[in-house]
Amino acid sequence: MPSYICFYCGAEKLTAQSLRKHIQHRDNCKTAFYALSENHVEPVTDNSSIVSPAATSFNYSPEESSSSSRSRSDSTNVAELQSPSKQARVDDEEEMEPGGLPRDPFCHFPGDQYSAGQTYGKGPNVIEAMAEARRKEGISDQDPWAPFASGEEWEFVRWAMQSGVSQGDIDKYLKLEMTQTRSGLSFKNKQLFFAKVVSLPKGPNWQCEVWEVKGTEVDENENMRTEVVKLWKRNPVECIKDLLANPMFADHMRYKPERLYEDEDGKRPIFNEMWTGEWWEKLQKLLPTGATIVPVILASDKTQLSTFSGDKSAWPCMSSLLEPLVQAGTNGVEMVCADGFIRHVYPIIAAYIADHPEQCLVACTRENACPKCETHHSPFRDPEQTKSWIDDALHGWPRAAKDANIRPIKPFWASLPHCDIFQALTPDILHQLHKGMFKDHLVKWTTACVGGKETEIDRCYHTMTAHPGLRHFKRGISLVSQWTGAEYKHMEKVFLGIIAGSADQRVEGAVRTVLDFIHYAHFETQNEDSLSRLEASWRAFHDTKSVFLELGVRQHFNIAKLHSMSHYVRSIWLLGTADGYNTENPERLHIDFAKIAYRASNKKDYIKQMTKWLERQDSMQRFQAYLEFFHPTLKSGSTSGTAEDEGDSDNEHAEGGEQEDEDREHQAEYNIAKRVPFPRMSIATIENDMGAVDFKKCLGKFLQEHLSSSVREIDVDELMHVEVYKQFKRDLPLMSQVLEKSSVDIIRAAPPLPAQGRRQAVPAQFSTVLAFKTSGDHGEKSRTGVVNPIAGLTVGEVHLIFNVPRKYQAASECPLAYMEWFTGLESWNHSIGMFSVSPSSRNHRCHASIIPITQIQRTCHLIPVFGTAMDTTWTRENVAQRSHKFFVNPYL
Repeated sequence: MPSYICFYCGAEKLTAQSLRKHIQHRDNCKTAFYALSENHVEPVTDNSSIVSPAATSFNYSPEESSSSSRSRSDSTNVAELQSPSKQARVDDEEEMEPGGLPRDPFCHFPGDQYSAGQTYGKGPNVIEAMAEARRKEGISDQDPWAPFASGEEWEFVRWAMQSGVSQGDIDKYLKLEMTQTRSGLSFKNKQLFFAKVVSLPKGPNWQCEVWEVKGTEVDENENMRTEVVKLWKRNPVECIKDLLANPMFADHMRYKPERLYEDEDGKRPIFNEMWTGEWWEKLQKLLPTGATIVPVILASDKTQLSTFSGDKSAWPCMSSLLEPLVQAGTNGVEMVCADGFIRHVYPIIAAYIADHPEQCLVACTRENACPKCETHHSPFRDPEQTKSWIDDALHGWPRAAKDANIRPIKPFWASLPHCDIFQALTPDILHQLHKGMFKDHLVKWTTACVGGKETEIDRCYHTMTAHPGLRHFKRGISLVSQWTGAEYKHMEKVFLGIIAGSADQRVEGAVRTVLDFIHYAHFETQNEDSLSRLEASWRAFHDTKSVFLELGVRQHFNIAKLHSMSHYVRSIWLLGTADGYNTENPERLHIDFAKIAYRASNKKDYIKQMTKWLERQDSMQRFQAYLEFFHPTLKSGSTSGTAEDEGDSDNEHAEGGEQEDEDREHQAEYNIAKRVPFPRMSIATIENDMGAVDFKKCLGKFLQEHLSSSVREIDVDELMHVEVYKQFKRDLPLMSQVLEKSSVDIIRAAPPLPAQGRRQAVPAQFSTVLAFKTSGDHGEKSRTGVVNPIAGLTVGEVHLIFNVPRKYQAASECPLAYMEWFTGLESWNHSIGMFSVSPSSRNHRCHASIIPITQIQRTCHLIPVFGTAMDTTWTRENVAQRSHKFFVNPYL
């Protein structure tokens, strides 16, 4: 594939289309490109034009560039850059991802006709402003660590501030004689320590606003009780300025709407980030020419904060908090952006992330109603009509508001410009789908349909076959009291396979529709096809839900979270994919920035202390960003490591196996250890301990088929030794629907580990995979020319990863795998939408063969067919051998 290099910043892109996108989005690069053009080429402004890879080709190689920091006066041949290239489009298969989306979609910039994102000169970004402030204070650029004495001292301060160590313990450590005599730290106690932290650059200031709130109870004098409430806040406009000017975000920002399409004619849209939705494009038309929209995303949670102050509810006064956005959203504010250019910015409320009770509170609706629409088949509520009904209700005419399920509460969003709160309420995957439809409804309904066999379902979860991407529920799921979002996802991945055969087929079909809906709702990139499947899954559930009525499990389906699923497709069209608005993200932030901050206080006047803690954490991040921006080569160790960074806790073979990963040999299709962990494993050991019972026979056959006729004798006996690996890795192809970046798949064939000391014995670990039996099995195309992704693939279990014996190394250029095969992907279970397979046999023995590891495409997960009642002799360790039939799990 040709390489396309930006002549200004040196960014490398795979295709000319992606390079043009890059230049369009980066004003530095765009300005430089137009400055080099003898004809003064202007940006595309035709509202109907779609940028095609063939329209403009920037085929510029690294050899043509003298340095990565090119000036605008470089004598680059712009005519050559603008002329069509013979290699402007590569083969279709290379341009399409395995998921069916183009690697570089066609781009349409509808805001160009309104000069969206227009620039008005340049200004210093937040890091450059920080550097200038340091110079004014007399700090030299040659002393990057100041106010700290060295990089080591800064590293210690970062650790102390981010690790949760109390101020008292910091003081005790600094006063230790060993610390004072040997550490070389420039501070000797916590006062001097925090004086340096406080001197770091700060962000927007915290402000405290005091409110006196009347309650619903009366005192002894029959007067309403009051309470003084303190609202700690920061100016949202100043926060937006600060974020917008951060150069660390430069590659992740857009300053105008960008519509993506699969086709050059712009008929098949693609949605991912907010700027690809309709909301941004429609709003751009309402603002002055040259305006830059900055979408504001709000999140709140009306929870009982027992960690803070008993059973008091926390509900911020949003009107006061957001008041600065009224003028800024009406008249705009000049702001320096991450790329260094000044723009006239309009911060507008675009999305509001909240669970159902909070959505109803924000929308001023009753909790038994939908916060977005009035009836099942109506469009979104009208904010102007709603404000009118509320106003009438507050003045004594409540009938219209009551009929529309509106509560007479003055909405905080009433004065916010261009704010349609009903469009802004986003899908909530965590509470509506995982906690709502799956946990609260589907699991309970299905358990009731199979006779209330909670214990049986728990046993199936406990016995479930292993897979690196699947959590093991040792005690089942009925005893799990606090489920996290990750746990829901792991439960959902195998739930359908567990109930298959024990429930009515109509129940299985209904469960499948909900799980499919959840699966599609998680897509990070959507197109018309995936959105059609999302909509079809929701409609299919309504076609099959009557089975729960017939079985007496439900009396009605007037369920708010079920109804909310009807709004997902429209919301994605407006604001981009739903994964970006999941309430898991603000809940995670609540833990990081509220609960941890509270624990860092002395619990007295804690909110003020929390703001001080947050301010200091912000200062730490700013100083680290300054170092990374201006002095990227300086050493500054990370102190934010987590358990995930230190290894996979689910990998039972982690002990003793890490050395294999230290030094790996990377090939185009796989990644394997350079040092072989088992350099001399005998065939007897292989056949006995690795379960490769026909290894000797299969190796002899492989060598005969792959060695030239000049090799007369092939001697494979019990005394032969081979080099054996524990695992290898391969990069899975990028699929934008699932992940923005390609992920790594680990294929394991690890021998059993005996008990040693306190460590219990660990059984062998053999990955199940999708692989081609022969090199000629690779993908077939249907009559329409579409590649069948599973054509030629067969399920197999990897029992050994090894190198061919040295004297026969001509037989294979890559390591080999001993495979035990399953039957083909031919038996399809329509009610659950899964293939079923069984261990394949030849002459009453396991069907086995040896293949190059390059024929292994990826791991897969097999769910045992448990039937109406699971065999009581099955365990997690033996189920793969004792079960005679499996479902191929499509959710992993």
